[in-house]
Amino acid sequence: MKNTTTFAGNQNEQWQLNDVIVAVSTPIGRSTRAVIRVSGIGALDILSKIERGQQARGRGIFCTTLFFTFGELPALVIVMPGPNSYTGEDSFELLVPGNPHLVEMIVTDIARANKNVRRAGPGEYSLRAFLSGKLTLEQVEGVAATISARTDAELRAAEQLRKGTLGNIAARLLEALADMLALVEAGIDFTDQEDVVAISPAVLCAGLRAALQQLNDILNSNIAMEQLEAAPWVVLAGNTNAGKSALMNALLQQERAVVTNQAGTTRDALVEPWTIDVAGGHAEVLLVDSPGFMGDVAHELVLLDQLGQEARLKAVQHATLILRCHAADAGEAPVAAANEIIVVTKCDLLGAESTRAQHNASNNRNDPGAARAGGESHLNNATNVVHTSAKNKVGLKELAHAVSAALSSSGISNTGEGMALAQRHRALLAASVIDIQQALAAAVADETRRHLSTPELVASAMHSALENLGGIAGRMTPDDILGRIFSRFCVGK
Repeated sequence: MKNTTTFAGNQNEQWQLNDVIVAVSTPIGRSTRAVIRVSGIGALDILSKIERGQQARGRGIFCTTLFFTFGELPALVIVMPGPNSYTGEDSFELLVPGNPHLVEMIVTDIARANKNVRRAGPGEYSLRAFLSGKLTLEQVEGVAATISARTDAELRAAEQLRKGTLGNIAARLLEALADMLALVEAGIDFTDQEDVVAISPAVLCAGLRAALQQLNDILNSNIAMEQLEAAPWVVLAGNTNAGKSALMNALLQQERAVVTNQAGTTRDALVEPWTIDVAGGHAEVLLVDSPGFMGDVAHELVLLDQLGQEARLKAVQHATLILRCHAADAGEAPVAAANEIIVVTKCDLLGAESTRAQHNASNNRNDPGAARAGGESHLNNATNVVHTSAKNKVGLKELAHAVSAALSSSGISNTGEGMALAQRHRALLAASVIDIQQALAAAVADETRRHLSTPELVASAMHSALENLGGIAGRMTPDDILGRIFSRFCVGK
């Protein structure tokens, strides 16, 4: 590693890269095990010190006893000598009991082990992996996206980044453009020799058009990463014992929510990804089971946890679409308000014939196929009522269709094959398109000629395109961009 220091962009914080860094890599809170990660020049000497003279070992996983100021502790240690480690440095990880107080004491002792040992900053492990050439900038962004992912669509997008899918495409384009640019610049040196043609304008234009087509294909089929992160909230709301939790389990086809007849069992908003069919493929929304409302506010606050009711209000306020659940045996269903679908639940309580009649009636009023074909939104349709039975699995498909139609104008994210791009990637690709268009415009007038009349203009535009494409994989990227990216990380990653 050549650099010994770097700056965390707009954090205005200097990182000393020769230090040994230590951090907890597992989530905050109690757990069976916690992972403490240590990396840097001299990290293995720190390990030997807290093992009290244990001889140096090669790569592997070992049972050991650690000695701290507060006493002895049996632990599992994973030894990863550099350069074959995540950061490219000597590293080790400790697997210890997950008591937060114990973990903090261990980290404090390690941080005091030597003057060059300190606690890691946000994303510093991945920063070192990037600077040592273990990860490209795109892959680093994939790590950050994986950490923050809430849905399968976000995980797939993060996986593409970690695999370097876009970076590999950019690298191939870089090679092709660099080869063409080299020939263009070689031709500049031979402009006075008619018999020397480094690259013909026709061949150059064909190559530029191919690169332009590939970039436009990516931009036209991409999904904004921000769009994936803003997955719509579909909130199950209604009175207690309205069948919300049972309906959530039925829609997800798994036992996610606890179902009982005891009012107030759901005390917090449960959030789970739910895949629905949309035009052209599938989309993911976040299905939310909110605590029930009892109507009598004073009585409600006595029986239910006030925090649970706050969670209900926040979920409803955040909702893109509300599924207002109303039990079939609780009287007449309410009228759907804006951004609501009325879901009559527990229709099995009415008997098979009545359930079938209600179900067919709701189908006649809400033909989801016709609604989608006509671009109709169900958000303000007063007759938008779907009858369901979680027990008998009745009306679930119709409800999913109604949700799809209601969200058709909200720009929900398709989970097809489109590549998910961050704003930075889209900006660099769009700038590369403009650069290549400028190079092509300067070259196309000479397409039928033997030589380029303005090779300098072509070369200048191609240089700019190379710089923008290089920024996708982290080449020629300013320090302030690095700082903004790594500041999004949590400590220990």
